[in-house]
Amino acid sequence: MAARHAESGARRRLTILGVWLLASAAPAMADDLVAVTAGRTAVARPAAEWDKDGKPVKLEFDFGDFKAWARRDGSWSAEGMVQHHGLLCGIYTVSLRLGRGQPGCVDVQWFGEPRAVADVKLCNDAAGMLSGGNNEFRDVARFDEITCAERAISCSGNCK
Repeated sequence: MAARHAESGARRRLTILGVWLLASAAPAMADDLVAVTAGRTAVARPAAEWDKDGKPVKLEFDFGDFKAWARRDGSWSAEGMVQHHGLLCGIYTVSLRLGRGQPGCVDVQWFGEPRAVADVKLCNDAAGMLSGGNNEFRDVARFDEITCAERAISCSGNCK
């Protein structure tokens, strides 16, 4: 009788454990479908580099947590840190776009949709660097019009 009672208690504990595991995994499975995006704008600031005509050669953008720059020759770069929350993994992507707007980046006319710059896979509450750039700056022909930039960070996977 004691063995039967112990077996019944063990079975009950396994059932409770199974229900708990399913309940705790359901939000994580739902998170795989979520993409969270946070955007921030920054005013274009001419760097201390000028061409022979007195025009800026490089524009810098300070988003606080991210820094970016674009050069008249078509090169550009962006980098910053992102913090993952949770044990299961998420893939973070930083995207940028440029435009022309009023002072303080009000009423901006964007030159195009945001383009992905870099991505990183993070797990276990880790922080990671998102960094990218190249020599194919798509808005180089509009360099003198640029007054604002927008950076967006999106996450797919387990995003919290």
